[in-house]
Amino acid sequence: MAVTARLYVLLVAVMFYPSQNNGGLLGISQSIKDIIEAAKKCTAQRTADLSGRSHADIVAAAKLWAPVVRLAVGEEWKPSSVDYFLQHVNLRGGSPTSVTPSTLPTCNSNCYLETKTPLSCASCREPAVFKGQDPASAPAYAIYEDKGSVVEITYWFFFPYNRGKRACVGLYFDNVCPCFKAWGHCTCPRLNGCVGGYSTFGNHVGDWERVKITFNNNKIYSIYLSIHGSDITKKFGGEFLWNGNEFKKGDRVVQMTDCTHAQVYAAKGSHGMWPNTGDHVYKKLINGDELKDLCSAGTAWKTADNLKVVKMAAKGQFTGEFSFLNFLGRWGNRERNCVPLIDQCVLSNGPRGPPK
Repeated sequence: MAVTARLYVLLVAVMFYPSQNNGGLLGISQSIKDIIEAAKKCTAQRTADLSGRSHADIVAAAKLWAPVVRLAVGEEWKPSSVDYFLQHVNLRGGSPTSVTPSTLPTCNSNCYLETKTPLSCASCREPAVFKGQDPASAPAYAIYEDKGSVVEITYWFFFPYNRGKRACVGLYFDNVCPCFKAWGHCTCPRLNGCVGGYSTFGNHVGDWERVKITFNNNKIYSIYLSIHGSDITKKFGGEFLWNGNEFKKGDRVVQMTDCTHAQVYAAKGSHGMWPNTGDHVYKKLINGDELKDLCSAGTAWKTADNLKVVKMAAKGQFTGEFSFLNFLGRWGNRERNCVPLIDQCVLSNGPRGPPK
């Protein structure tokens, strides 16, 4: 609600419903003043230039514009710190076997991390680490690049587990009449649902998701939402431009909360970053089935409260607690139960990590 409208409602309420607590018109003056001051502060924050290019300046900007990630209602697979995850996995293909964020080596593309607790099947979820941590204690990681007139800050979110999509492995029918019609009516029972059974494909250990904000000529310019692959991102996510009040792309909007924090929605289980709630169908399968992301306004993960910020560096050049960014391997177990015909695995390889 606009500030003027809020003031009007407040004024009317006091005029017609004065009480011992609000003190009538005189007693409400402080509340009106607070609303005006909050609006002024918000406007100042939204219109302020990037104050400088020092690390401290960009850290301040990264926190000011850090997104609020709304996890889905009932989300089982929550985010975690890299440190927490590494306590529950072993490095394969390199050494040492047991690693921390500062000792995880650069390794090579054949290296991978494997859960210490074995998976008894490709879709099994025995390791307790998969559940992640309370979002209130899980950090987000921000990597920034100063490109002259443009500054980009990419927020990376780590989840120990990605739950794949349940899909029909036979034929999927949507109210299909398998026989002839008489006067427009099907003369036999219609077919609905999957014939051949379901399976869940695309599970993987380790999951990196990202959102990027851009400053152009020291002013906030855009936000970029990444959703699964590049084609899906281009169609449903991608770059939303700042219009002074919100980020917008066509008729789609990324709403703001607490003035400068974009509110994005992580898909249930798979964590792709969407601009709004809903059941988002993002792919139609050749057999008639469809894949969808379910987004809802569950727990609000305020990433600004625990944000680790570092300047972009070449692989092998990150140091200290950010040394894990040098890792060239995969952040999860190797693939299992693959179906060459559809080029999908029940358990996919762990993803490559940032930066990229």
